[in-house]
Amino acid sequence: MRIGIVCFAWGKENRGGLETHVSGLAKLFNDFGHQVFIHCINQDINNKDQYHTRSWKEGSFHITQMNYNCSDTRCLFDFQRVPQAEISLKNWIHCHQLDVIDFHHNLFYGIRAIRSCSKLVPSVVTLHDYWCLDPQSSLFGSDHSIIEPDDHIKWEQNSLKASDRTLKSFESAKYYRPPHTDINSGRSNISLKAAWIRYSNQMLSYASTIVSPSIEAATVHHQHGITHNISVIENGLNLSYQRGQLASEIESTADATPISQRIRMGILGSVAPHKGQLKFCEILLEESLKEWFEIEIHGPIPDNYQGDQSSQIGIQQLADHHPEFLTLKGSYNKESLPSIFSSLDVVAMPSVWHEVYGFVAREALAYGLPVIVTDAGGLSGLSGHEGVFTLPRADTANWGRYIRQGLEEGPFFRWTYKRRQGIPVASDFIPSNRDCARKLETLYQNLISCQGNAA
Repeated sequence: MRIGIVCFAWGKENRGGLETHVSGLAKLFNDFGHQVFIHCINQDINNKDQYHTRSWKEGSFHITQMNYNCSDTRCLFDFQRVPQAEISLKNWIHCHQLDVIDFHHNLFYGIRAIRSCSKLVPSVVTLHDYWCLDPQSSLFGSDHSIIEPDDHIKWEQNSLKASDRTLKSFESAKYYRPPHTDINSGRSNISLKAAWIRYSNQMLSYASTIVSPSIEAATVHHQHGITHNISVIENGLNLSYQRGQLASEIESTADATPISQRIRMGILGSVAPHKGQLKFCEILLEESLKEWFEIEIHGPIPDNYQGDQSSQIGIQQLADHHPEFLTLKGSYNKESLPSIFSSLDVVAMPSVWHEVYGFVAREALAYGLPVIVTDAGGLSGLSGHEGVFTLPRADTANWGRYIRQGLEEGPFFRWTYKRRQGIPVASDFIPSNRDCARKLETLYQNLISCQGNAA
């Protein structure tokens, strides 16, 4: 097969969870004997040559990169329709005579690109985020709470606050009127949220197949108005270490200085309100649990999140005031995960938005560490497994009580003892990237076969 992958970014400088997952899939498809072609974005804000493309070969991969940073958007719906990006994708499909393409990201390409490309080749859409429901991709409001399906006003306020370019054109004014009944026509104006999702739903109808990494994320899409069938294929793990690495860790550290008695907890990922780092640390302090834990936060601390600096400022202040409790370690790369995990007893992922999958928690489990997670989105799929302590996302006020109960009645001390004895928790239930790639390979082959039979 000649497989086309449409993604947000490519290269060693883009090593986030999704980018690492996609690059891992590309390598595996190549290992399976397929030719892989990448179409990605260069969003450099200083680049004035919009839509210019350049191509190169990277080993056996063919890379095409298009310059685009959304600087020409006049209204919110310009994010959904990017005609020049559609032309670039169609030229790419024709040039390489692709058999199938998989959209792993629609931001910068627009959701309408699915319709354009589906006329040429079977087109899969993998929903790694909530962009087709929310231009901020997270369904998480500026008030630090989830945007519910029927909360059209909050959705609109959040979208317009974060996308100032959408206010530049009178052309978009009809979308910004709040829901009300027109006295003359007797018809209700559609809300901005409903308009965005209705258009996304219309364009998704052209996809050959829609895929979600988790049942929970698929459910969120349906709750917000996506009416099409969504198949679930778990992302799987692209590990830089062997599963259960914890078991072989003790030998190499046997002569090290004895570790402290406090439970060493790590929280990994960029600091942001929807990731819950600040809320989690504050609650542990409020519950007077700082004598039981020492926390390391690994990940970048951006200047703000959609203009909001509260999480960044708050976490820095906590680290300054409680250095024995909280340490900020800064950014890390994929190759650093084994050394990070080797210094921890447990990993926490206290997300308060609907996580689509939850790479970090699954990577920690694969290393052999127990985890603390919420039941937010795809994380809830981990609940009930040994080594997983689940907090209710919607009940943050009682997180401290639940964790104290976990200390007093178990299982934290039992897990910590096993961890320090080099006994890893089981992670066989979490698929690998190879498992994911094989399922996608079968999906692609079936779509191509169906197209051939139809012809």
